Amino acid sequence: MRIISYIIGIIFVLFAVVQLNDPDFMIWVAAYMIPATLAFVFPHKKQNRIFLGILALIYLVAAISLFPPSISKWISVEEEAQSLGMKLPGIEEARESMGLFICFLAISFFWFKSKGPVSQ
Repeated sequence: MRIISYIIGIIFVLFAVVQLNDPDFMIWVAAYMIPATLAFVFPHKKQNRIFLGILALIYLVAAISLFPPSISKWISVEEEAQSLGMKLPGIEEARESMGLFICFLAISFFWFKSKGPVSQ
């Protein structure tokens, strides 16, 4: 479990580093460093399942709120934008939404691996 936690933590640190050139980097670095911190701390400290559950729910709501309303529209815009890079705002929001969903999955993983209200 310790190795998996460290790998997850390293991945989220790399996600945060990639965001450093973004105009709103402070939001996204913080968003990715929260699960990174949880991943590095998880094997060593007791975890509060209620806190993890609330945090996972916050990430899920944020991911859903940023996701484009139409998946088919997102796919067609994604195909158009491949030649333009990430110049379309909808594409960036969709990708940010997927990043938040990945954060949700990681925090949910830690929630499932913890036991009881406060767990080791």
